Amino acid sequence: MENSKLMTPLFYDGMFNREGRRMRAVLEKEISDGTQTYRLWRAAGKPDLDYPRAENDKYVLHIEINGYLAPLGMTDFSLIDICGFEPAAKKLYGGKDQRGKWIDSLRESGGYDAVSAALTEEKKEIERCGSDPTRQTEYIRDLLDGHVSTYLKSKENGGQTFPDFTGALVVNELARCVELSAVYRAKQQAEETARRTRIAEEEKAYCEAQNKEAEKAVSAAIQIIREGGILKNETVKFYRSRCDSSVYSIVNYLMRLYHIDVPLRTQGWINEKLCSTTIKDGKCEYLQYYRARNGRVSQKFFDCMRELIRAVAEQTSAGEPTNAA
Repeated sequence: MENSKLMTPLFYDGMFNREGRRMRAVLEKEISDGTQTYRLWRAAGKPDLDYPRAENDKYVLHIEINGYLAPLGMTDFSLIDICGFEPAAKKLYGGKDQRGKWIDSLRESGGYDAVSAALTEEKKEIERCGSDPTRQTEYIRDLLDGHVSTYLKSKENGGQTFPDFTGALVVNELARCVELSAVYRAKQQAEETARRTRIAEEEKAYCEAQNKEAEKAVSAAIQIIREGGILKNETVKFYRSRCDSSVYSIVNYLMRLYHIDVPLRTQGWINEKLCSTTIKDGKCEYLQYYRARNGRVSQKFFDCMRELIRAVAEQTSAGEPTNAA
């Protein structure tokens, strides 16, 4: 059984560990550049990664700072790869920017086998360079300096930017970071509320504008039925939101608007076949429709259209009928 110890993680379930909950951890290794020393830990028990690339790619590393374990966000495998790639690239092909040309030249001169052998050698060199404790220490120090810089910026502006708990831990100011975090969270919530309000207002304005255009088309169609003319069976679209709308052929919409009982089969014919209908002297005189093989005009359509024309003619000045969308 591995030698483990109860330690206090900086975060618990993704949040700052206010309650001081502890985790069982195993000391992975201690690294130093001769001046700075870091103790790196990992969780005991079940691995963090389900599909590790190597034996040392199973657990996320944590660094011990002022009595807490702060996550590094990488495994030992990743740490080695990050620390080793640039120095290995510089040694093997003059820098990482030259890697593509290096591989292309190998492919041209020696084919797949040459590239495969070179990549194997590259992997060994990355591991050799990346396992150097000095390089790892320098990399982690730079990483922590970035966290500190983020925290100090938040401290300077009173929590208007992200208060980095890892940076606060390094400078031993967790209590102050908790205060800044409350300010930052309130700011984020206010901004989110404002964002949602703005989106809702924009959505409302968009829907109103689109529906106004649809209502203009409906009013024009009603005017044609009243006064005569060619009523094109175009589509109208009414929006409840950008992602929620109803589309109608305008004739079917008018039937619905004036509560004309139209059989489903006739509704389908209107949607799929009817192009336009000509209103003259209060009657449906002509119509244009898409004709399919052995297709016929829906006789029921004329009955429904007659009822629609009568309903429009009988409409009083009390106002337009209720929107059917």
